[in-house]
Amino acid sequence: MADNSKSGIRQTYINELDDLVGYEMENQLLLDEHVLEILKRLTLAIQREILIATNDKNRVQWVTIGDASTVAIGDKDMLYHEKCLNKYRVIHTHPGGNPNLSEEDFSAAKNQGLQCMVTVGVAEGMATSFGIGVPVIEEETMVYGQALFKNLKELNAFPLEYYILQANRFIKNDPNTIFDVEDTEERALLLGIELQVNQGVDLADSMEELAQLVKTAGGKVMERVTQARGQIDSTFYVGKGKIQELTKLIQNKDVNLIVANDELNSKQIANIEAVTGTKTVDRTTIILDIFARQSKTREGKLQVELAQQKYRMSHLKGLGIVMSRTGGGIGTRGPGEKKLETDRRLIRKQIEDLEARNERINKSNTLNALQRQKNNIQTVSLIGYTNSGKSTLFNVLTQSEAVTKDGLFVTLDSTLRKIGPEQGDYLVSDTVGFIEKLPHDLIKAFKTTLKEVETADVLLHVVDVSNHNYEAQIDVVNQVLADIGVGHKIVIMVYNKIDKLPENQREELIAKNQSAVEEHSLYISAKEGLQIDLLLEVIQKVLRGEKRQIKLLIPYDDNKALAALHEKKVVLGIEYEGDGNLVTIEITDEFPIHLFEKYVV
Repeated sequence: MADNSKSGIRQTYINELDDLVGYEMENQLLLDEHVLEILKRLTLAIQREILIATNDKNRVQWVTIGDASTVAIGDKDMLYHEKCLNKYRVIHTHPGGNPNLSEEDFSAAKNQGLQCMVTVGVAEGMATSFGIGVPVIEEETMVYGQALFKNLKELNAFPLEYYILQANRFIKNDPNTIFDVEDTEERALLLGIELQVNQGVDLADSMEELAQLVKTAGGKVMERVTQARGQIDSTFYVGKGKIQELTKLIQNKDVNLIVANDELNSKQIANIEAVTGTKTVDRTTIILDIFARQSKTREGKLQVELAQQKYRMSHLKGLGIVMSRTGGGIGTRGPGEKKLETDRRLIRKQIEDLEARNERINKSNTLNALQRQKNNIQTVSLIGYTNSGKSTLFNVLTQSEAVTKDGLFVTLDSTLRKIGPEQGDYLVSDTVGFIEKLPHDLIKAFKTTLKEVETADVLLHVVDVSNHNYEAQIDVVNQVLADIGVGHKIVIMVYNKIDKLPENQREELIAKNQSAVEEHSLYISAKEGLQIDLLLEVIQKVLRGEKRQIKLLIPYDDNKALAALHEKKVVLGIEYEGDGNLVTIEITDEFPIHLFEKYVV
């Protein structure tokens, strides 16, 4: 059941209303005695409107409670997009006993193309009376007219099917009808909170980032609404008054999707949808949706499905009424798409199976990493905030063609390529970008992809230095690294996209590079190829250590030692002395000098 406010309502009443969902009226009546008795009794008890929606078979689809100003009657997702009326019938009570349809009732019936809108006037000491609003054709226009009845028998005798038939014929023959145009575009209203104690990315940038997420997911941003609060409201996310204000915006901007900038629980989603009648999702849902779109490999798809199922498991109880009727769109894509009514036990079993498969991949990745370590193959992993230019840098370093474009989460599936011997002979991996408020379950699910980060010898933290909020983005990445247990790794800070900065500022940063190298940080442009050679030198220095030359005097009879030096490709020159070969070699810290210490000159 969706409700606008449960405060002060007994749980037994709520349970009784919940039990109505799925009930089919006796003898296929519009309203039978059993349902009427419950509606009357509970309306008198709580003094609020109670509303039920039934289908054209008079089977109860959903129930909601509230007052006259807040009760949500239908929503645009109820439309069947056919040349006919919507197949929903709405029945609701009027405390106070007035059976007349209000202006809001007529408006909701017409906007939703309902088959009928029934009112039940309920008051202590008064006979129950009824009203019905049905579509009628007047001057080649469909409007809703009203009829009033003194008892239930008269209501059920009303020739409702006649009016439905006439309305459907009119709609079918009306060239201007919009019921046959399927509304596939998702037009979003973004909803955010500015907390008094705000850490990380500021609200304006966070909302802009959310807008980019929605765009990446295929939606269109129509409006942004924010509210300053001491804390997130546990019932509506923002304040109830702010939620009620959204109704006009939703109508004026033709919004059909609300996106919250933080993760919502199932109660918040249901409450927002109950008041606004609009499908509601959160930042986590958008991110999961993008991951479902972008992931291409079997491993990536598996991890998306695991994260989706964990999210749905935690939101199964009390999912929003609008979401539960929606068959597609943001939040329902990808390999993890399941019916929202799926049994909790089944989802738990699916999660266990996915985790087992994920663990097998994780073990395989671990074995690969151990094999590389055994073969003395070093790896460098690119990390950073999403859209910081990691994939562009990856292509430059490895001379490959990984997909690059301006957008969030373009790279999801980890990519591994080899750097040639002339640059240092090591592996480079490109990984998924991080983002503010990255869902915890998503981090856990993608740990197999992030295994390359865990096993890397050096991390290149790529930063979009042209973004004015880059310092907060650095903090976000560092927090994620700490969350996955790799905060201790050697990190080279790579400040990318200096080509986007003014020329004088760019030149100043390049001038800093020689001193910045000592601190394992430098400024580059991967797109323009600026300072890439210096970056390669820094990577080589960190991986191998400083290069230095030493001389070894190797006896003529120790051919194995000389052959080992040649094999390691460190020999610069040989002079023939009386006591043996005087060999000049160039080595780094990783060279096993202890094997040749006795020959050092």
